[in-house]
Amino acid sequence: MATNAQDLYRSTPRQAREFVLDVLYAGLVPFLQSSPGLGKSSIMASIAKELNLFLIDHRLSTSPPEDLSGLPDFKDGYAYFAPFRELFPLTDAQIPEGYSGWLIFLDEFNSAKKDTQAAAYKLILDRMVGQHRLHDNCLVAAAGNLSTDRAIVNPLSTAMQSRVIHIEMVESYDEWLVDVALPQKYDPRVIAYLSQYPSRLMDFKPDHTDKTFSCPRTWEFTNRLIKGKQNLSSKTTLLAGTITAGIAADFVTFASVYENIPKISEIMKDPDNHFIPRDNATKWAVVSSLLEHVNKESLDALASYANRFDLSFRILFFRSVMVANKSLRQEAPFVKAMLELAKYLKD
Repeated sequence: MATNAQDLYRSTPRQAREFVLDVLYAGLVPFLQSSPGLGKSSIMASIAKELNLFLIDHRLSTSPPEDLSGLPDFKDGYAYFAPFRELFPLTDAQIPEGYSGWLIFLDEFNSAKKDTQAAAYKLILDRMVGQHRLHDNCLVAAAGNLSTDRAIVNPLSTAMQSRVIHIEMVESYDEWLVDVALPQKYDPRVIAYLSQYPSRLMDFKPDHTDKTFSCPRTWEFTNRLIKGKQNLSSKTTLLAGTITAGIAADFVTFASVYENIPKISEIMKDPDNHFIPRDNATKWAVVSSLLEHVNKESLDALASYANRFDLSFRILFFRSVMVANKSLRQEAPFVKAMLELAKYLKD
């Protein structure tokens, strides 16, 4: 089967994060690109936290060239360029207490004007601001949107192209579920809906005419808007302005299934014989609902009930338990499931 050569240049969020670290460890500058809303900023923030670096998040699109070369000043009869020390830690800067250094994150990198990009040449390649050198414990990374996505971007000059390491990121539902939705305990209706329709996690099209689009960022907004709320029918218009009208209407209809799913107390009483829904929408809803109630005391009964579902639903349940409730990994019901579903339950 032929492979699109362009796919060789694309990476999932996990891979992209690993590649950014590789580039930083090599003392180079990574340039992470993706469609809007995929979490580029979150990746950079998590890397800064992992490396114990103070994050300086600067939108290069808002910078005039002077930000990168410094402002003209006079001292002792001489003119010089005074750098912005708040943005650029220089060799004499004191490392912030509790940190090991800094990470300068130049976001919206390719949205900067041409003259600002040119002013950044020295920073990117020579680690200098005007005539001043960056601190040895200061790393630099950049990110921006794809030019093919009709975002506000300016092509990088050939001089800048060769100064950075290009990393292009695409979405991955499986990674989003395990790395974002489950650890952050997203509303089970969001998890259930996107488990059934994973392609709707990222429904961005460059030529779309809606006011917004669905992507990891807007699903995060949706989660925050509906968390703890029951009947969502009155929120359809609000969600239309978050994840588009079509997906919002479909999601609200899907979420209404939750009003009629079996109660956990009833499942716990007789997990081996309790009713199993027939339609997939209700199955996704039930299995996602189980995750809110699973603990050491309920695991045996809920695992017995989940094991009566089709393979896809069993995988969702036990994968979610593995991520969100790590302390349960040693319990007998989970160990048994691990042996049966091992190839599907990898971290």
